[in-house]
Amino acid sequence: MSMSLWEVSLRAQYDYPFIEISGHHPGIPISMWCVWNRELLQVPTQDEAVLKALEAAIRKAGRTVDRWVEAGEMRVMMLQRCTCGNLDSPWNIWEAHEFLDAPPAIYKDGWGYFRLLTFDETSTRGLFRDFSKRGPAELLGKRELSLQVLPTSIWVNSLFAEMTSKQMDALLKAHRYGYYRSPRTVTTESVANALGVSRSTYEEHLRKAENRIVDALIPYLQLFAAGEKPMEKLPTRTSLPQTAPGEA
Repeated sequence: MSMSLWEVSLRAQYDYPFIEISGHHPGIPISMWCVWNRELLQVPTQDEAVLKALEAAIRKAGRTVDRWVEAGEMRVMMLQRCTCGNLDSPWNIWEAHEFLDAPPAIYKDGWGYFRLLTFDETSTRGLFRDFSKRGPAELLGKRELSLQVLPTSIWVNSLFAEMTSKQMDALLKAHRYGYYRSPRTVTTESVANALGVSRSTYEEHLRKAENRIVDALIPYLQLFAAGEKPMEKLPTRTSLPQTAPGEA
């Protein structure tokens, strides 16, 4: 039996708290994951006035922020429980048509943006009919996906769990001070001086952080590359180019 997997991208506007909340904070995308009957929100701001207003709106919608953490220039909030049980959640709409979401859902400027997966492309019409009953809905894209490489969400824990706090701090400071800009605006020595550590110590933390992120990303890159072109045969150890003495 042949099967096709389809990706449907859409945006919708209707009476749902997080869509409405995003309309009161233009330019700030609110990302949402539904995780084990709870909801995780990511808000790219550290403006305390905005965050207080968001939390007040979440409480007004009947939800409570159970816990939160700072994540660089953003805040991540775990809500006490999922909204699907007693609100007209978009998850309820697409699950009725046997769609699966590819998270996160994004709420921005009074719209909800969703990326969905289905094996039945014809069910898209019914999905849009149900969204359109509630308010404006727009199809942003629809494409058939290769079954060789399914869409993959990268969990941050899989990328960063092996990093120490010193390694994370070294990487974040390097980015903040412009070490990864092109052309590069600072040296590792200048960043180390700003942190009050030796250059060798700072470089050790930075290189370990870079190596661990690359090691964690390689499986995802291999999956992506497999769908783009045939996998190249890896060179054997004996066929690798040898470094001449003094060239390391």
